[in-house]
Amino acid sequence: MALLIGALLLGFFAARLPWLPARLRKGVPVLGSLSLFVLLFALGLSLGSSGELISALPTLGFRAVLLSAGTVLGSVFLVWLTVKLGRRRG
Repeated sequence: MALLIGALLLGFFAARLPWLPARLRKGVPVLGSLSLFVLLFALGLSLGSSGELISALPTLGFRAVLLSAGTVLGSVFLVWLTVKLGRRRG
């Protein structure tokens, strides 16, 4: 967990440095989105190739699916709300 927080803080402070070229700053959102898609794809491959997880799907039950869907929908809603409020202030 400390490694994740450290990487986040390092990226935050690196973005604040004046020596970072503007051209590189403009490419950061695209790089972030691309990295996220690759990470999600790799996660899907990992989960899909797990025979243990696939065989346990029937026993996980409706509550697990509901909890997962609620987590995803809640995250999407909060990101949407943050972007909407951010644009209003900016």
